[in-house]
Amino acid sequence: MASLRELQQSFAAALRDPSAACPVVPAANLSIYRGNVRHAFRSALEQSFPVIRRRVGDDYFGQLAHHYRGQFPSRSGDLHFVGANFADFLADHLRGGDYAWLADLARIEWSREEALISPELPTVGAEVLAGFSPEQLADLVFTLQPSLHLRSSSYPVFSIWLANQAADAPPVDQSCGHECGLIRIRAESLEVIRLEPRLFSYLSALAGGAALGEAMDVAGLDETALLSSLGFVFSEELVIAVSLTT
Repeated sequence: MASLRELQQSFAAALRDPSAACPVVPAANLSIYRGNVRHAFRSALEQSFPVIRRRVGDDYFGQLAHHYRGQFPSRSGDLHFVGANFADFLADHLRGGDYAWLADLARIEWSREEALISPELPTVGAEVLAGFSPEQLADLVFTLQPSLHLRSSSYPVFSIWLANQAADAPPVDQSCGHECGLIRIRAESLEVIRLEPRLFSYLSALAGGAALGEAMDVAGLDETALLSSLGFVFSEELVIAVSLTT
């Protein structure tokens, strides 16, 4: 007699593969379960990637969901994580084609999903800098909000995402080229913000653990641009802690 684990494994295999044998339920009933599983999987993807669905249409999105599920079936009881590999799947599936930019758009949308389950922590203001001497400022390290995600693309995917918050949005000119930006949660609301490239480089360096002086050099900021960037970081409530490197 098969063990409970073996029965569960055969049932799971039969849900994905109609040719797999399953002694748990009558074969005719399995089609109902399969339909429910397919619907739940696609519905989870639609909720995580609404702009991609809007841009490609329901039929093509359904085809993408079918192929994606074949390669990346759900491994968790929480459907929130169904789309974790969708961007990488699109990058491979659409490589070299006219819709290769969808992979970077998917990364923005998945970053939103990750931000949703990240904590929003208390922040510190610019006044915290007064606790350090001028000689120490270049060696300060900022700890940023855990929900912060920074994305860069050779395509105008931030413009595409922002434009498609309205129904029937017109296509965005792909010749606009490279864009970068941030995704984060603030006051329990998701924000997607397009950034100027030097500010993006500065934030990326800070997020990677670089001290202020190093981040300034990486982004090529002069003193005026540094003050503006610091103002952005604090006004956007991105900093949760400041420490001095050793």
